[in-house]
This record gives sequence, structure tokens and C-alpha cells, in this order.
Amino acid sequence: MLLIVIFASACVPSVQEQYEHPAYFNKVFSIADSIGNFDAAASYAYLEQAYAAFPAPGKIDLYNKYARMHSYHATKTYDFPLAMAYADSALYIFNERPLREAYPLYYARALFYKGDVLRELKKYDDAYVYFYRGREALLRTKDTCQYHEYASRLALVYYRQEKYGEAAPYFLEAFRHLRRCDTTAFNTFYTRQGMLDNAALSYDKAGNDGKALVFYDSTLRFIARKGAKFLHDPVYNNGIQAAIAVVYGNKGNVLLRTGDTLGAETLYRQSIDINSRGKDEKRDAQLTMAKLIALYLAGNHPAQAKAVLEEMKASLNVLPTAGTRQQWLLLQWQYYEKTGEQARGYAALKDYVHLNDSLQATAAKPAVADINKEFVRMAGEHRLEMLQKNSELQMAYLFILIFLCLTIMSVAWMIWQNWRKSRRHVAALQQLNQQITAQHENIRKSLSALEQSQLGHYRMMKIVAHDLRNPVGAIHTLSELLLMDPAQEPRNRQMVDLIKTSSASALNLISDLLVLDTSLANMEKELVEVHVALQYCVDLLQIKAIEKQQEIRLEAEPVKVLACREKIWRVFSNLINNAIKFSPDGASIEVALKRENGAALIAVRDYGIGIPEGLQSKLFSQTREAKRKGTRGEESFGFGLSISKQIIEAHNGKIWFETEEGKGTTFYIELKEVG
Repeated sequence: MLLIVIFASACVPSVQEQYEHPAYFNKVFSIADSIGNFDAAASYAYLEQAYAAFPAPGKIDLYNKYARMHSYHATKTYDFPLAMAYADSALYIFNERPLREAYPLYYARALFYKGDVLRELKKYDDAYVYFYRGREALLRTKDTCQYHEYASRLALVYYRQEKYGEAAPYFLEAFRHLRRCDTTAFNTFYTRQGMLDNAALSYDKAGNDGKALVFYDSTLRFIARKGAKFLHDPVYNNGIQAAIAVVYGNKGNVLLRTGDTLGAETLYRQSIDINSRGKDEKRDAQLTMAKLIALYLAGNHPAQAKAVLEEMKASLNVLPTAGTRQQWLLLQWQYYEKTGEQARGYAALKDYVHLNDSLQATAAKPAVADINKEFVRMAGEHRLEMLQKNSELQMAYLFILIFLCLTIMSVAWMIWQNWRKSRRHVAALQQLNQQITAQHENIRKSLSALEQSQLGHYRMMKIVAHDLRNPVGAIHTLSELLLMDPAQEPRNRQMVDLIKTSSASALNLISDLLVLDTSLANMEKELVEVHVALQYCVDLLQIKAIEKQQEIRLEAEPVKVLACREKIWRVFSNLINNAIKFSPDGASIEVALKRENGAALIAVRDYGIGIPEGLQSKLFSQTREAKRKGTRGEESFGFGLSISKQIIEAHNGKIWFETEEGKGTTFYIELKEVG
């Protein structure tokens, strides 16, 4: 979970009576903060009443109100249009230059507030403009403590764009700037540990497991070293324990991905123990319990899974949530399936389906769902339009071919008729030949024009796919963040999960379209250790297999080939992904690499549903006729194997398969070995 912290410094510009009334509003803010520790909505309702009771608040008084209301709607209600309205109001306060010069820090934050909302709306270029202007205003304060506000916001822009490797250094820069702030204040300490944890999470998302683990451990050491002096305060202690639980949960995900299931289990357990003691963290504990149950079931430990299921049930009795209970019922069904208790499993599944139907019938669809639906509809219409144009183009080719055949037959008949006549008709025959030549030239030009039109359609398709990648990727990332957000309302979680699944499918289709018919003639090749590439691919996809209780086994000899690392890895990933997709839950997938007659022979074998005879001849063709759904209904677009065949043949290799319907499929790749 990414921690977003809005840090308020204790440094306040010199008081000017005509702009602010601290004697009254400092007490108001203190009471509002105390109420906010337990009920944010009540805190801001009190704030509205306090301002209504004051006859003539100054401009800075109003700025402080707008800033707090912006924060409330941006981080609690997620009403970004309303958050933007308050940000604009705060910025409007500083229309006069003397006020900007007198309060440069407040002016900088007003700029940052507007940039924050633009970032949440994924208008990154516009957001950066306001962040940069805010940075210039910060520099005028000469307060190096505050420089962290620019670095942390720039880090979040990169993070939201999935540029995790670029986000991490800016989180660390914000961490370093915070050393210049009041380090005795709890806000400083809490924000610093958050920046350190965010850096670790960025490396985690970037796939750099080594650095992620190093910085997660650094965060825990920092909390232990710098947070000890705050433990005497119950409110501070609760916040520190919640931060530790967040780090444990994040680190546990990395350990699970790297195969350290025991380490992941330990950290999940510790995170649950901490959050179960807190007042507002029990819902986080329930979510972590669900991950621990899934780990136990994947590792075939039904007894431990049962214990945590009972613990999760007891927690749900105290703090019931429909969405979390739905997840519990699904895990309960999986447990009964694992233990062979079919009757109980059926009952749990029946309750799950009933609750799922109820939630879908009663849950209000958020605005983002409507936008996503409209996007999917437009994307579908575009695909249908492209398919229709391709069909029309093929029909045009057919008509041209028929016309050409009829023309040739007609010409042949005319030549034969004229040949039978006397030589007196030679001049007429020559004229006829000229007409035939002209017709052929017209046909050639027509074919050339049609080929250019087809190339234009392909280019347009790839331009559209390329332009769609960023917004669809942003939708996918935002849905992941919403799913990880413990404050997310349970009735929205099902719809957000659908958004995540749909956007992931759309990203897969976009990636296939971008490489479809791409020339591979000029790709750069290097010496690739095939066994290392396969190991990395298996490790990366092992988590995906665990979701279906599957196991990927790899047996590999050290072999080197001359290849394009990125493209050859794509082939391996595609074949293993297909094996996961078309294998039932609990199945095994075998990946083997060995030397054979001076070549590297890679085999990916599954025991899944096999390939029907009617699809086998179309499997490597560039057509969506060969697409079909996986064993869990996973979407397929029919381009992956065609692209894989292009890549392997561009490496002068071979790809083929052996299959038996209902018993599984083995794909083979043969590449020339480099000694």
C-alpha cells in the first residue's frame, strides 16, 4: 500500500491581523484535529460551524479552511471535483502579489494542492506545471525543510505513471530533505518513515526485489530507532504500529514472490497480530488473513488454513463487511474443496454466489465504472470497425481476382478467335493487346492502392493501440491502488476488481497489437543464457500460477544462444502464461531445457484441456478465430502464438507443439546453441 502523507510544517509566517485571527482559529483547528482522530467527517462538520460562527474571517483564515477541506475530500471522500474547487479557492486567495510575497509557503502549498488533484485525474503534464511553480515559491522561503513537498509530489507523479524506478529516488530525496525539519515532531518522523516505505514499494513494483527488501528493512530499523520516543502516547503508538504492519504486509508480498513462503507467512502473521489489536486497523487484518489463508491453501496446509479461517470469521463477527465476508466464503469453499468436503464446499459456494448476487444488485456503480464502460464500448466499436474494414478489403481482393480471371479468360478466348481468322486481322489484334495491357496496368495500380490502404490501416491500428496504453495502464494502476486502500468502501471493491481485470485484459490486447506484424529483421542480438532467462520467467509467473493452486517445475541445463533477450523472453512468458491459462486448478506445469544435436531444446508441457483438432491448423495464424477462454474464463486474443512464431523464425529457430485433447499440450522451441 502506497502511503500518501500531506505534511504540515510548524513554521508559520509572521501574523498580520488583517489576514488572519490565530487567537480564535488555532483553538478551532486544535479541536477539529482532536475530533478527526476518531471521526474525520465530524471534524470537518465542526470546522464549517466554527467558520460560520466567526463574523469576518481573514484571507489566511479562509486559506486554512480551504486547505483542510481540500485534504478531506482528496484523501477521505475521493470527491476530486470538490477537492479541485477547494484547491482553486485556496489559490484564488493569492491573486494579489503582496499576499504571495508575504506568505510564500502557503502560496506554494496552494499550487501543490491543485497539482495533487490534477495528478489524481491523471493530467500529469498539467500537474507538473503547478508542482514546478510551487517549487519556485518554496525556494523563496529559504526553508530547506519544505523542499520535500516538491520531491514527494514528483515521486507520486512517476509512481502513478508506473515509472517506479524513477519514483524511488524522489521518495528518497524527500526523506533526506525531511532531516532538515523539526525531527522532534511526530509528523516529521511519520512522514519520513512513509517516504522510506514508499521508496521500497517503488522498487518492489519495479521488480527489483533485492532493493525492495533492503529498504523495507531500513524502514523497520528507522521506525525502531526514531519512533521509540513517541511510544508513550497511545495515539502515536497506534500510528507507529499501523506503519509497522504496513511494512510487514508489503515485505511479505516480496518474500512470497521470491519463493520464501515461510518468511511471507511469518510477516503476514505479525501484521495480523498488530492490526487485530488496533481500533481502525481490524479491516486491514482481515485482508491480510485472506492472503495468509490463500498462502496456506496454495502450500497444501489445510489445517493452518482452517485456523486462520476461523480467526477471520471471529473478526468478521466483530467488524462485519460484506465484501470481506464474500472473500471469506470463497476461501472457505476452496478449503472444503482441498479437504474433499464436497457438501460443505457446495454450501459455502452457494452462500458466496448468493452474497455476490446481492452485492451486485445493491451496489451503486461509481462514476469511474461508467467511464470505464464507455471506454470499453468505444474500444469495442473501434475493433469491430477495423475488422469490418479488413473484411471489406478481403472482399475487394476477391472481386479483383475474379475480375482478373474473367478478363484473362475473355482475352484468351478473343485471341483464340482472332487466331482462327486470317492474318488480315493482325492490326486489330495488336490494338486489342494494347487494351489488355492497359487493363492489366489499371489492375496493378488498384492492387498497389489497396496494399497501401491496408498498410495505413495497420499503422492507424498501432497508433491507436500505442495511445491507449498509458490511459489503460493508469486505470489498471489506480484500480490496484484502490483495492489496496483499506479505506475503500466494501460495496465498491467488487466493481474496482472488475475494472482491474478488464484493464489488464485490455493491456494484454494492446501489447499484442503493438508487436503484430512488426519487422524483426533488424533486431539486436546478444549472448543470452537461456536457463537464466527461463528461471526468471518461471519465478515471475509462479505467483500467477499460485492463484490457481498450480506449480511450475523447471529443469534446465546451462545453454547459451545468440538472441534478442527481450523478444525471446516474451516467447517464454507467452508459452508459460498459456499453460497456466489452459490448465485446471491444482495442475502441474513442466518447463525443460536441454542440449540436443548442437541446439537448445525448450519444452513447456501442461496437463490441461489440450487443443481441439479444428483449432490446431490456425494456432500460429494471425487470426482471432483461434482464441478461446482459459479454465477460469481468462480472456485470450489469439495473437500471442503468431507473434511467438515470428520471433522464433527470426532467430532461425523452430516452434511446434504436440497435443491430445483433454490431456494437455507440449510446446517445443529449438534454437541454435552458441558454444
